[in-house]
Amino acid sequence: MDDNGIVDRSQIIKRGEKEWEHITELHQYQIPVLEENFLNKLKNPSNGFSEGRMLRKVASIPLVGVLEAERLGFDLGNKNDLERFLDFHPEYMTVKKIDTGKTGKIIIK
Repeated sequence: MDDNGIVDRSQIIKRGEKEWEHITELHQYQIPVLEENFLNKLKNPSNGFSEGRMLRKVASIPLVGVLEAERLGFDLGNKNDLERFLDFHPEYMTVKKIDTGKTGKIIIK
């Protein structure tokens, strides 16, 4: 187990004269990340925004979660895919709700 709580059980199996099979099995101890996410949802009055409201942390996804998302075809760099993935895995969210309902446009009168 490494510092991130990851256990890697990789193996290479010879299947024929010119054929090999690579099998990787990863396990990660996710309890600390999930506990931190849960506590952030409960006690975060700023709803994930930084002090200057320039950044917002909406999720904390462990490495095995990211790999699972990629395996299922999600692109976590894409906002829509990220939101869809978090719909399936709300335990990774650090805020209660992502969509604020705001357009992001500034109206000056």
